[in-house]
Parts: sequence; structure tokens; C-alpha cells
Amino acid sequence: MSRLTRTALLVACALLVAAAPAAAKSKGSLKLSRGTTTLSLDKGAVDALTSLGIAAAPLKPARAGADGLAFPITTGRVNATSLAGTIRHTGGLSLTKGSTRVELRNFVIDTKKSVLTARVGNARLAILDLDLSKVKVAAKGRKLTVSGVSATLTKGAADALNGAFGTDAFTEGLKIGTAVVKTRVAGRR
Repeated sequence: MSRLTRTALLVACALLVAAAPAAAKSKGSLKLSRGTTTLSLDKGAVDALTSLGIAAAPLKPARAGADGLAFPITTGRVNATSLAGTIRHTGGLSLTKGSTRVELRNFVIDTKKSVLTARVGNARLAILDLDLSKVKVAAKGRKLTVSGVSATLTKGAADALNGAFGTDAFTEGLKIGTAVVKTRVAGRR
């Protein structure tokens, strides 16, 4: 992470701490609520899915829009200084080809491990590695926006998708897209 990025993160964290409720400050963590994480799909990923005949569709309450696929945030908690923590989502994404359907649900972003996991059947699988090196953080009042998060396919997800769809087209590190998280620091409960 560059010095400029670290400085921007520290400034944003200072703004968040100033806006956060006293209860959150005393615990050293910020509770997040509502908002969305929007994934703008990389053209290469879209072209790859199309060439394989795999259709991607959001699972409600997630939705597709002009900015990409938006997944509602349910809750989250991050460290007030480092922003390390988790952000939980509802909805998901289905990948379908013929009678084969893979559903990825209830995403969890783990900023400490830089990974996004999903519920796949009865298991939780790390599906995306998150590159936070070019992240931009903006805070305005209780609102927090984190942009510039690059998402690539994990080896486990690539192997699982290749097995499900009978291909070898999915590879570790395949760029899936760029994510923007828009949420807010929750008030006292």
C-alpha cells in the first residue's frame, strides 16, 4: 500500500471516528449498517462467461443496474483505526448453463484477510481475493464509501466452477471486476 493511500485511509478513519457514536469509539470498532456493495464486472469476465454460455443473474434482493451488481449490506463491524473487519450481505448471484446452476449467497467481505466469501450449498467458500492497494475511502458524516477494490477469482472458486461447468476456463487471479462499498456508521442501539 502506498504512502499516499495509507495517509488517505488514516484521514478517512479519523473522520469516521469523529462521526461514530461514543459507544463505538469506546470499543474501538465501528458498527456498519445498510447500504450496498456494487460489483462492476470486468469486460473480460463478462466475455468469458458469454463465450462459455454461462448466464449470470442476481439473486434477490441483489439487483443488476447501470453501475453493476448491487448486493445489500445487512451488518458489519470494522476496526475504527485499520478498517479491518467484516461486512455482511444478503442476496447473491446465480451462474447457470443448461441444467447446471451454481448459487453464491450471503457474501461476507473480510477486510483483514482481503477476501470475499459466499455460501455455496452448505459450505462457505472464499470466492474473490480483494486488492485493497488502490482503495479510496471517503467519509461524510456517518456515510462511508470505499472504492477502487479490485476483485479476482480465488483458486478454490476457479476449481469449483471448472468442476461444475466442465471447463478449464476459470483460473486463479481472473479479474472479475471492481467493487464499491457504500454504507454508514450505525447509531447507538
